[in-house]
Amino acid sequence: MMKNILYFFLIVTSLFVYSCQDFEDALRRKQASDTSLSCSESTTKASGTSAQDIKITSCVTENNSVTFGQSYQHQLTTTGTYQGPLTYSLSNQPGSMTISSSGLMQWIPSNASEIGTHSNISVSVTTETGYILTQTFDLTVTGTCTSGNVLSIWSGDQRTSTNDSDWLGNVTAYTDNAADGDVCGRYNNEDCTAFKNYDYDTANNSSENLHIGPTPSATKGNMFFYHKYDDADNTYLFWMFGVGGSSVANKVHLDLYSTGNTASDAVVVSDDNTETNRESQSVSDGLYTSTFTGRYSYDNCCSDGGVLGPYAGSSYRIFVDIAGISQLSSSHSTTSSEDTSASGTSGQNLGLGNLDSFTFWSKDGSSFSLGNVDNFTIGYGTSLDCSN
Repeated sequence: MMKNILYFFLIVTSLFVYSCQDFEDALRRKQASDTSLSCSESTTKASGTSAQDIKITSCVTENNSVTFGQSYQHQLTTTGTYQGPLTYSLSNQPGSMTISSSGLMQWIPSNASEIGTHSNISVSVTTETGYILTQTFDLTVTGTCTSGNVLSIWSGDQRTSTNDSDWLGNVTAYTDNAADGDVCGRYNNEDCTAFKNYDYDTANNSSENLHIGPTPSATKGNMFFYHKYDDADNTYLFWMFGVGGSSVANKVHLDLYSTGNTASDAVVVSDDNTETNRESQSVSDGLYTSTFTGRYSYDNCCSDGGVLGPYAGSSYRIFVDIAGISQLSSSHSTTSSEDTSASGTSGQNLGLGNLDSFTFWSKDGSSFSLGNVDNFTIGYGTSLDCSN
């Protein structure tokens, strides 16, 4: 009797093992032919060649929504021993979505008809021998289209004229929240103002102590607009380099030029005296035109930055120059040691030093990388037509 039971157990076990092996083999066969697998599986079919050691390691669906008028970006990445050239392609993509030769997907939804969910967008990576990896995903465009004048960002100098081809997208300002009560100041218990939101020289010892805005980083530069929830008519421009307590020593030079402002903009915050200066200002027909310099130098204990404002009205634009020789030459008023060195060179050169990147941020979390441009413009002046 015991022998018969043992035989039965061995037969059942072998069938179970065989069934599991069959299931795993079937799964592998499915993975080898499926062109729309989830990000976690990250393998697809081989087309006309044997499998190669390469797989997609980024997950498109981790970044599957974008606010109307903002920039959607996703960098496709791969891993494995394959070292040959790769070709990236899109299919069933919305509007003017593109993918670069290095796998960077980009799109700015700018038509009202693009609000909603775009299903079954496919992105593919093809090796030189024809091995294909594919991810399929949905992308939802949220928000609403509001016709009229909106804040935007452009590459280049767009203070007096607008080149639509240089438009990068819409931007939104960070705000505090009335329901949150007092969330600024050293102990997060004070009413938010531009000065108290930046909150330098408190907990971080002569460094930013930002309450509302993008997360500071030791090796990155951030810029953004901010206004109080109940004072949208007065907006402030923030920027910061590094983060208190863990930055990498660096020097940054930039120039700023504002125009069309109905308020008299000035330096609201400067971590150290003379680092941020208003060099000139004029007013004509109630509109202010100003010039500012920023010359920053900080050690690995600290950070630097500044705040300008207020900016008011619906026509102001701010041109930020971050590369090349300063147009102000030696005429600006700063005289500190920061004037003599930036980006590893001397004199009046502009530059970001050894920062990994420089980014403009919007409240919804969208961003515009500024590390590969010499200058850019932010402000009002893009008219949206929501009839399309």
